[in-house]
Amino acid sequence: MDILAQQYRRHFPILETACYMISNSLGAMPKEAKAELDVYTKLWEFSGVEAWHQWFPLVNEVSSLFANIIGANSEDVVLIHNLTIANAIIASSLDFSGQRNKVVYTDLHFPSISYVWQGWQKYGARPVVIQSEDGITIDPEKICAAIDETTLIVPISHVYFRSGALQDVRSIIDRAHQMGALVILDSYQAAGVVPIDVKALDIDILMSGVLKWLCGGPGAAFMYVRQNLQEQFQPAIRGWLADREPFAFNMPDVNFTLGMHRFLTSSIQVPCLYTARSGLKIITEVGVEAIRKKSLELTDRIIALADEFGFTVNTPRDPVKRGGAITVNYINGSTEDSSRITQKICEHLIARRFIVDYRPPLGIRIAPHFYNTLDEVEAVMLEMRLLKEKLMYHDD
Repeated sequence: MDILAQQYRRHFPILETACYMISNSLGAMPKEAKAELDVYTKLWEFSGVEAWHQWFPLVNEVSSLFANIIGANSEDVVLIHNLTIANAIIASSLDFSGQRNKVVYTDLHFPSISYVWQGWQKYGARPVVIQSEDGITIDPEKICAAIDETTLIVPISHVYFRSGALQDVRSIIDRAHQMGALVILDSYQAAGVVPIDVKALDIDILMSGVLKWLCGGPGAAFMYVRQNLQEQFQPAIRGWLADREPFAFNMPDVNFTLGMHRFLTSSIQVPCLYTARSGLKIITEVGVEAIRKKSLELTDRIIALADEFGFTVNTPRDPVKRGGAITVNYINGSTEDSSRITQKICEHLIARRFIVDYRPPLGIRIAPHFYNTLDEVEAVMLEMRLLKEKLMYHDD
C-alpha cells in the first residue's frame, strides 16, 4: 500500500466496507465530519440563537480553506449555496441590453448551468452553445472562434462531468480578455484533484463545491471573484447579508458591502460549513500536487486494464487532457446494446460494493482518489471483466 493510502485511509470509514471509486460524484466522508456535526448540534442545543456569534465567522474561516486550495487570497472567496445559484447571481449582475450580450459555452457543460444561461434570454442574453464532435472533449480553438466583441461572458467547464476530460482553459481565458469578455471557470470536477492557481490563470470568476474531490459533503459551494472586479458586481439576486449593515435591516434597497460578502444572500447553510471543514483540511494537508500525481498513476492503470479487458475508454488518454475520472463503456453491437449492458455492469458492481456510477452515453465513471490503492483499481477492473463476460453470454 502506498504512503498516502497508509496515512489517510483511516479517515474514511466507507473504505472499510466498500471499494469506493466515485469521488468525482461524492467524495468519501471523513470521520471527522461526524464530530464536526456534533459540535454544531451541541452548540445549537445549548446556545440557541447565541450560536450565531460562532456560526457567522465560519463563513470566512471555511472560505479561506477553499481559497488556499485554488491559490486565492482568503478575502476573495465566499460561501455560495450551489453553482446554479452562483451563475444566476453573476448573470443578475450583468447588463445584456446592449450589443455585448453573447454567452459562449459548450454542450458538455453540466445541464443546470446551461439552464440558467438559456433562461437569461428573457433578460437579453444570447447564448451560443459550442457543439463537441465526440461528446468527450472540445478543441479550445472552437470555443475561442465563437468569442468576439459582442461576447459578455464565457462559462467554462474545467473538467467535463461525463468524460473526465480536462479542458485547456488558458487560451480561452486569453481570447475572452482580448475581446473584453469575462470568464467563469466551473471547477467542480477539478478542485481537489487538479492543481489550480487562479492568479496564474488570470481567471475572473471561479466556482466549485466541496462534495466531490474535496470530501466536504453536499450543500457548500464557494465562489472566487478577481479582486478588481468585485465592486463592479451589484447582483439583482441579493439578500440581507449583502448589506453593509445587515443587522440594521435597511429598507427598501441594499447598500452593498465591500468585498465578497456582497454575493451572500440569506441565512448561511451552517451545517454544511461544519461538514466541509474537515475535508478541506485533509486535502490541504495532503496537497493537490501529491493528489494529482497519485491520481494519474491510478487512472493510467484503469486505462491499461480497460484496454486489456476490451472496454472502450471515453476519456482522453493524455494525462494533461484528463481530470481524475475515467469513463469506460462496453462495446458489442449497437449503441443501444452497449448502453444497456454497460448500465447493467454498473448496477452489478454497486451491488457488490464496488461503488462507481453510470453517465449516458459514455459509460461507467471510475474515479479513484488519494485514499484508494492500486489493488482496489485492479479489483474493480477485474470485477468488470467478469461481469462483462457473464452478460455477454447470459445477459441476465
